[in-house]
Amino acid sequence: MRSIIEKYRTILFVVLVCSVLLIAYILKSAFQPPIEDSSIQAAPVKKEEGSEPVKTPENVYVDVKGQVVSPGLYEVRQGDRLKFVIDRAGGFTEDADRKMINLAVKVTDEMMIYVPKVGEMEPQDLPVPSSGAESGQDKLNINTASQQDFESLPGIGPSKAASFVQYREENGPFTAIEEITNISGIGDKTFEKLKEHIFVQ
Repeated sequence: MRSIIEKYRTILFVVLVCSVLLIAYILKSAFQPPIEDSSIQAAPVKKEEGSEPVKTPENVYVDVKGQVVSPGLYEVRQGDRLKFVIDRAGGFTEDADRKMINLAVKVTDEMMIYVPKVGEMEPQDLPVPSSGAESGQDKLNINTASQQDFESLPGIGPSKAASFVQYREENGPFTAIEEITNISGIGDKTFEKLKEHIFVQ
């Protein structure tokens, strides 16, 4: 029996050493924290500093009436040409008097656009620059002017300006500048002050 142990002593020693090393490796691996793979980490999202929102053109509302396919209230951009608004309203009808409409006009907020029938309104002279202190300023078309436009006229405040717009909405477009005397608060004296600054189209 002793001779057998001595004969395999070397082998047993090698096996013992290997067992100890294996156990030590297993224990070391068990307590070692896992290695994180940096390649799979999500890249941090960088917040853009100093970025400003993109400004969009101001939207305004215009009222389209008369000989267009779809009359109504339309939201458009400030400064759009009248042609764009007419296109939004479906275009002119067959009865529309197109020569009465200036499609190059820029629209403003609260503007009313009336497209008459052929023969409904008599053509008027185009606005011309006034002389003297008003040189370089065009006359105001009272059929398309907004309340703010009316307030720019001499002697016209917010209340009277609103009455212009209200009268036009209730009675349709003006056929002549003298018709403004039908508005409450607009007498002959006021008309004399305004007649050089207004026209109808």
